[in-house]
Amino acid sequence: MLTRILLALLLTLLAVAAWQFQRAQHLDAMLDIEAEALARMTAHRDAWRERTMSVLEQLGEERRRSRAAERAVVELQEVLAERDADYREIQRRIRQAPAEADGPVAPVLRETLEALP
Repeated sequence: MLTRILLALLLTLLAVAAWQFQRAQHLDAMLDIEAEALARMTAHRDAWRERTMSVLEQLGEERRRSRAAERAVVELQEVLAERDADYREIQRRIRQAPAEADGPVAPVLRETLEALP
């Protein structure tokens, strides 16, 4: 009788040990799968981070170019304003010149042509 009880106990222990072994193998396999998934996600995250940094650098460069272009436009507007003032003076002299050909038209035209940039 004791032998049968010990045999039943031994079989039960073997069944539990086999079940635990199978469960441990399953958990190891799941751990490997999750580790691979984590590695893929980490690689994707790193790739997106690099792309983001690249785009941010491009954005910074474009902002610098934009500011430089805005400064150039302001400088050009100042130059054009100065030239406009010069042209207005030339136009004023031309308007004030006599309309007749036998008057002092030639000196006004010569001065006007010399004053042109």
